[in-house]
Amino acid sequence: MTVEQLHLQASSETEMPTILIAADRIITAPNQPVLHKGVVAVRAGRILAVGPAADFDQPHVALGNRTLTAGFIDSHVHLWKWPEGNGPLPHHQTREMQLMQVISNAQRFLRVGVTSVRDLGGPGNVVGVARDAIANGTVQGCRIQTANEVITITGGHGNSFGMECDDPVSLRRAVRQHVKQGSDWIKVMASGGFTNPYRSEKETPYSPLFSAEEMNLIVSEAHRFGLPVTAHSQGRDAIEIAFLAGVDTIEHASFAADPIAVVDLDLARAIGDKRVPVVPTTNNYWLSKGVPWAPLDIALANLKLLFDSGIPLAAGTDMGLPSTTPETYADGLVVMARAGIPLPEVLAAATTHAAAAIGDDQVGRIEPGLLADLVAMEGDPLVDADSYYKVTWAMLDGRIISTAGDQRFSSPSLPGKKWNGVHLFGD
Repeated sequence: MTVEQLHLQASSETEMPTILIAADRIITAPNQPVLHKGVVAVRAGRILAVGPAADFDQPHVALGNRTLTAGFIDSHVHLWKWPEGNGPLPHHQTREMQLMQVISNAQRFLRVGVTSVRDLGGPGNVVGVARDAIANGTVQGCRIQTANEVITITGGHGNSFGMECDDPVSLRRAVRQHVKQGSDWIKVMASGGFTNPYRSEKETPYSPLFSAEEMNLIVSEAHRFGLPVTAHSQGRDAIEIAFLAGVDTIEHASFAADPIAVVDLDLARAIGDKRVPVVPTTNNYWLSKGVPWAPLDIALANLKLLFDSGIPLAAGTDMGLPSTTPETYADGLVVMARAGIPLPEVLAAATTHAAAAIGDDQVGRIEPGLLADLVAMEGDPLVDADSYYKVTWAMLDGRIISTAGDQRFSSPSLPGKKWNGVHLFGD
C-alpha cells in the first residue's frame, strides 16, 4: 500500500497526515512471527496498517537495525512519590507539589518507552487530576489509570494515603467515593506490607487485613458500579481471600511467610486456571538489595512457579519505592528473564499481559485500529533481555517522544510540528 493509497482512505482534507515508520524487526505481539523489514503506518493517533516495507513508499521514520514493539506498560506505580528521596517530607507536601511530581514522573516514563501506567495509590485525587490533564493535552505524559486512595483498615498498610475502613458502611462509602472521584480502579490492602512505618506489631505482611466477608463486600460493591478491583496481597491467606472474592488482579503475590515465602501450588494453579493476572512487582530491588520475603534464588524460583502455574504475569515496578525510578523499569523485566521465564513471555508481561491486566484493549499490540503507542530499542528482546535498557525512540498516540538527538531517525520531510525538538503530529 502506497502513501497515496493510504491517504485516499482519509474522509476529509482535515485528516492528520499518515506517518510511515520502518524498522528491521517489528514484533506486533509476542506470540506472533517477527516481521522483518517492516513498516507501521500511523494516522490520527492510531495504527493504520502494518506490513512489509516493499508494500509502502519511503518511510518518514527509518529506525534501521532496531526492534519496534508496542509501548511498554507499568501496571503498578505510585507517581506522586519522590523515589530519589529528594522531595519534601510527607507532612510538608502540598497537593500542588504532589501534582507536579506526578506529571514529572509521567514524563520520565515516556523517555524509557513506557506509554501507559496504572497508579495504585496516592493522596486524594491528585493522580486523577494529572491523568485528566494529560488526556486533554494540557501537559505531556504517559497515559495514566488511577486508583486514588487505597482502602485499608485503621492503621493498616497504606493508611497514610488511604481510606481507613472498619465496617460495612465505611467500606461501601469508600467505594462510592471512588466512583464520585472518577477512579479507574479500586485498590484494597488485603494484607499488611513491608514498608508501613506506622504499622502495629499485629499487622504483618503474612496476615490478612480484611475478612473474606469484607473483601466480598468491597469487590461486589465495586463491580456493581463497573469498577475493577486489585488487591495488595503478600501472604498466602490474603491472596486466597482476594482471589475467592473475585478481584481482577493481584499485586505482589509473594506468598510471604515467616520465616520464608512458600508458594501454595494448589492456590497458584487455581489462579492460573482462572487467568487472573498477577503483578509480582519485580524491580531494581531484586537485582541490588534483594527482597524481604526470601533469599533472591528462592524468590526467583517462586516467581517461576507462578508462571509455571499458568498465571499471566504483568510488569509492574512499584515505582515510588526508594530508588525505584521510572528509569529502572527495565530492571523488572530482566528479573523475570533471570527467573527463567521465556523471553516472549517477558515481552508479553510488558505489553499484552499488562494491557489485559489493566483492562485496556487499545494498547499492548501493533495492530490496525489500536492506539499508536510504539517503542524501538537496539537489539532484540526475544533474544536478549538487556535490549530493554536500550530504548532509543518512542511514540504515544501517534506523537514521537524522543530527544532532539534521536531525530536522526526521521526524514527532514516528516510532517507535523515540533515541541522542544520532538515531532508532535497533528498539534
